Order: sequence, then C-alpha cells, then structure tokens
Amino acid sequence: MERKSPFKFDLAGCPPQVVATGGKIQEANQSTFPNLAGNGLSVYLLTLEPGGLRIPHWHPDAAELDYCLVGKARIGLAFPDGEWERFDLEAGQISILPQGWFHYIENVGPETLRMLVIFNNSSPNDIGISVGFQAIPPEVLGLTFKVPAETFKDFKMDVPYIAPK
Repeated sequence: MERKSPFKFDLAGCPPQVVATGGKIQEANQSTFPNLAGNGLSVYLLTLEPGGLRIPHWHPDAAELDYCLVGKARIGLAFPDGEWERFDLEAGQISILPQGWFHYIENVGPETLRMLVIFNNSSPNDIGISVGFQAIPPEVLGLTFKVPAETFKDFKMDVPYIAPK
C-alpha cells in the first residue's frame, strides 16, 4: 500500500472554500495543506465563469502572483498614489500584484477562466470591499463620496466573495 505523502496536495480536487454565482476558489494554504505552514507560500485555484468577477479586495500581508491557465482575465490594480491600471492576461501569462494594493479580477473572455493565484504567505489575509464598507459609518461614506449620508442608510454589502457581473 502506498503511503499518503504529506508533501502532495490535490488543489483541483479539494472542495471549494468559496462558492458563489460566477465562480469558486479552491485553496492550498496552511489550513487546508498543513505542510505549507512556515514556508511562506500558498496557492489558490480561481475559476470564474464568463462575466464573473472576483470583487475588489487587497491582501495587507502578501504579494500576489497570478498565472492564467485558461481564458482571459482583466485585472484592475490601484497604485498607492491613486492611479489605476487595467490590463488583460491570457493563458500562459503572469502578473504580480504588490502587497497591499487594491485590485480585482474579471473574466472578460467567452470561456471559463482558470488562474493560479500564488501568495508569499501561507495564510494570507483578504480584505474585500464589502468588509471595508461595512466598517465605515454612513456619515463618513457620505463625506467621502460627497453625497448625503442617507444614501448609505440601507446600504447592504452582502456581496459574495465572487460576484456575477
């Protein structure tokens, strides 16, 4: 009988940690693949259906390297000086998203997008726009966007991790 190796992990075969309309994420981090602990690495398999969107978010404790396996992704990346860049990735191309930079990933192709998302942290934090907005009072949002605070009175941010476009 073959011994199960603690150094091998079936990323594509593991249950998705996040499932929502528009896609899923399967995770190999120190929680799902314990041998990653202490190695400063984790890898995720992002699958987005056409029009699917990985909502805007940032990782305060990890840089992100994206490798497009199949499909076409559009990445929006916010620079610390307030500038934005949007660029497309196709199969075989990679991108680097610096630690702490706000970004999103969108499937802009006609086929299912599959990307490896690799982090230099074995358990990276992920702060999505919905979490950020929930922490901000309506008065502050109103001042920020130069609209009445009442605009945000019934504002609900129950946006899933991956949203349909």
